[in-house]
Amino acid sequence: PAEDLYGQDARVMTHQEFEKELDDHEAAVKKAGSAVFIQCVGSREPGRPYCSRVCCTHTVESALRLKKLNPDMDVYVLYRDMRTYGQREILFQKARELGVMFIKYELDGKPRVTKEGDALNVVVKDHVLLQDVLLKPDYLVLASAIVPHENKELVELYKCAVNADGFLSEAHAKLRPVDMSVDGLFLAGLCHYPKPLDEAVAQAQAA
Repeated sequence: PAEDLYGQDARVMTHQEFEKELDDHEAAVKKAGSAVFIQCVGSREPGRPYCSRVCCTHTVESALRLKKLNPDMDVYVLYRDMRTYGQREILFQKARELGVMFIKYELDGKPRVTKEGDALNVVVKDHVLLQDVLLKPDYLVLASAIVPHENKELVELYKCAVNADGFLSEAHAKLRPVDMSVDGLFLAGLCHYPKPLDEAVAQAQAA
């Protein structure tokens, strides 16, 4: 990400960095008073209109882990649309039951992250209160977009197709969902589009 003070403050992390922090420094994380997750950082915007799909579930899983680690910790999820679809909806319900707070924001009212002294400030307009809410997290976790690798050499070598977002594309979404546009080549996983592991496995079996 190139926003929300990422790279300027050690307390601002991506999902993967925060998971490593939880694994390596669980005792320190347990002492934190609050954590804020911001969804759709770099996703679902004019320059990158697609949804990265795994972020909402990843956030809810991390929020549940924090609540189990320290039930008194204030955990906030700032989201545009929660997409914990299918059986993942149970995780969302569990997070609500444990007291995780979900605050919806709009694209034209994205959370504003600033630093005041040593404190991180996150300001977001609550869609129920219709006023700004100020949060001061000990950890700020960004659900950053999944982006495709630069596949230019591969595409030129095999003469395969990519979509407008840069992911490898299938021959036909319904009739040939794992065939590439070149006969004899198949695709599965994140090279195709962002997807959770179970869908990647199903696609690999089909390939």
